[in-house]
Amino acid sequence: MESPALSRKERERLMRRRAMLEAARAVFAEKGYVDATLDEIAQRAEFGKGTLYNYFPGGKDELFFTVFEEIFAQFRQLIEQSFAGATSFREGFETFLRASFEFFEQHRDMLLLVTRESQRMLVSPDPERAAFFQKHYETYLQLLTRHVQEAIERGEVRPLPAEAVAHTILGNLHGLAMHRLLKECTTGAPKQYIGTPEEATRFLSTLLLEGLLNRTQTTEKS
Repeated sequence: MESPALSRKERERLMRRRAMLEAARAVFAEKGYVDATLDEIAQRAEFGKGTLYNYFPGGKDELFFTVFEEIFAQFRQLIEQSFAGATSFREGFETFLRASFEFFEQHRDMLLLVTRESQRMLVSPDPERAAFFQKHYETYLQLLTRHVQEAIERGEVRPLPAEAVAHTILGNLHGLAMHRLLKECTTGAPKQYIGTPEEATRFLSTLLLEGLLNRTQTTEKS
């Protein structure tokens, strides 16, 4: 949020910077980092290439890392806000899932960008890129791990390795978000298609908290 104390010139500079970052995010999502060019980003932002360098002297690399910094910051905030004030792990967990699906639905370009480039960064021969992604992933992984561990200590969650649980949650969340996105891109989606954030939340919450096995049948067999 912009401060009312900012001068008109400073506000204009922030608006230009925001336009450049949004253009970069869109181009990276469409083309990927390798195929995206600074010329395309400048054209999308409706600024000259030289102007982009005035704001981001590091060019395409600096824009790329700044875009990802913002995405990771937004997701960390989403985790923190979802569990803040929750009266139970389930309440915080379902709030987190719902907020995540809504976020991905509103920012599909972010989902595509993270899916495409995170894998590339993790296996990149450039250790700086791999370390950058790993550092930020570990940050919000540990945030979620803390909430899982606290739930274990309260007896709400079975005593499983908290970090592995958090990693599994994030992996399933991303997988289902991509499933929904792919289904939206095809025609004739099946009747059981998980089409809304609420439906996706209910499905993943049931899957991860209740499990796949039918408890009634399991009890009868035992």
